[in-house]
Amino acid sequence: MKCGPRRIPWSKKPERRILAEVAGEGLITLRIVLRRALCIVGLLSALSAPVRSQTEEQLVADIRMFTVLAAINTAGYDDGLNAAAASPVRTALRKDLESLDSGMAMRLRTFYDEHKLDDPELDLSQYISFALMCGEAPHFDLLAEVPTDLPVDIRSIRGLSRLLREFYELADIEALWEKYRPFYEAEMARYQDALIEAVFEINGYLRMPASSRETRGFRVYFDLLAAPGNINMRSYGGDVKVVIHSSTDLHIEEIRAAYLLHQLDRLSIRYEETVSGKEQLGRLALYAPALDDAYKTNFQLLVTKSLANAMQVRLRYEPEERKRERIGEHLRTGFILTPYFYEKLAEYEKQPQSFRRYYETLIGDIKVREEMARVQSVKFAERPAKKAPAPRRVVKPQVSEEESLLSRAEGLLQLGEIEEARKLYEEVLGEEGPGYGQAYYGLGRIALDEADPDLALEHFSEAAEKAGEGRIRAMSHIYMGRIQDLFYNRDLAVGHYQAALESGDTSPIVREFAELGLSEPFTGVDDEP
Repeated sequence: MKCGPRRIPWSKKPERRILAEVAGEGLITLRIVLRRALCIVGLLSALSAPVRSQTEEQLVADIRMFTVLAAINTAGYDDGLNAAAASPVRTALRKDLESLDSGMAMRLRTFYDEHKLDDPELDLSQYISFALMCGEAPHFDLLAEVPTDLPVDIRSIRGLSRLLREFYELADIEALWEKYRPFYEAEMARYQDALIEAVFEINGYLRMPASSRETRGFRVYFDLLAAPGNINMRSYGGDVKVVIHSSTDLHIEEIRAAYLLHQLDRLSIRYEETVSGKEQLGRLALYAPALDDAYKTNFQLLVTKSLANAMQVRLRYEPEERKRERIGEHLRTGFILTPYFYEKLAEYEKQPQSFRRYYETLIGDIKVREEMARVQSVKFAERPAKKAPAPRRVVKPQVSEEESLLSRAEGLLQLGEIEEARKLYEEVLGEEGPGYGQAYYGLGRIALDEADPDLALEHFSEAAEKAGEGRIRAMSHIYMGRIQDLFYNRDLAVGHYQAALESGDTSPIVREFAELGLSEPFTGVDDEP
């Protein structure tokens, strides 16, 4: 029985796809756009299947999220249980799980208690992150190939995978998922039309086809087992994932904002050098009491949020005077570039380029002195009164400079920015530390990408020797085994596959690659590790 993610497509109506692409030609009235769209929809409806298949993965009801949250409900997670907006699915499932094997329930409670945070939102957050990062049922292995790919908040709960495998079997999660999945599908259907309209409006403004990779990288997950009323947002590897918990209201504006940030953040990474050239403006934001510290310490984030604010205001259907008031409010909060972007976007709307191509011009045309002069006369808003957060039992781990470099390098490597990734890996090697093995592992993959197997072997050998992480040792040996197979050094290849099995990493993916290598020589025609 198939038990993977169940999804509902975002692009069921062909006229909406045409609407987005036609609207991308410039500022043209909705009536004209619709007339043109409906005239040609008959011609293009036969071609809609490929686009539909590319967007089917964006609304997600996932058995991984269901299993993780079912497990912590069994273990003692009670936040929001009696709230008015709580889903009846949660109460019903908890009753179903009352008959769970007592030993299994005790192990889950012990694990949950050992890792519980005093702040309920942070406590839930670590398990949401885990559910988004782990592999498919029934294994639930964390998908990160290297340690710095794991979010900081889940590094301490990595042992949950082993418990989930046992829980999945003993609780018969597959049957429970089939029982409750229709409720998730009903929740997705409630959001579908509003999300389609919001996303395609943004795609149209950015002049970006719905079938682009950037659109497919955005996903919305649905949950009915956690405290209601909130949403959780994550950005992993350039992809944004939004988790919607049960609620009487639709969180369309929050999702719309998350999707826009998803699109703009990718551009700020691609044009990082251009953005950093204006970084001296970031000092002005330091004097804004109401601005979150995250924006004060990360200019790239400040630029992206300022731009998103400006774009959202331009997309509003309201008088220009009210739009200007909104821009002023963003400026007084500390988003110092929002007025510039609001004015510059008017120029973008009149020219033919897509936003992706126009972005470098948008940033490059920022005149630092003019923006400084604009901000000098601004009276920033005061920080609103805020209730102090509850103390946490566990302090959130700090990311070291080495971890930050490795994380950035992995992200650049995934984006295909080979030279920039290589520089960061080599920077890590400049000072010996615990990340040595991961840096050599990254350089090994770069050497393979550049068709230099001898250099790749050298780097993977260093990675296997110096890595403190079993996964890196195992995968380095698998890569070396495959390279040796390609050079017909079968004995050496077998030795590496065996070493991968003995590396200490017991995950199914490592075992699968290693056992496959032991059973037959690698020929280079199947997928990479």
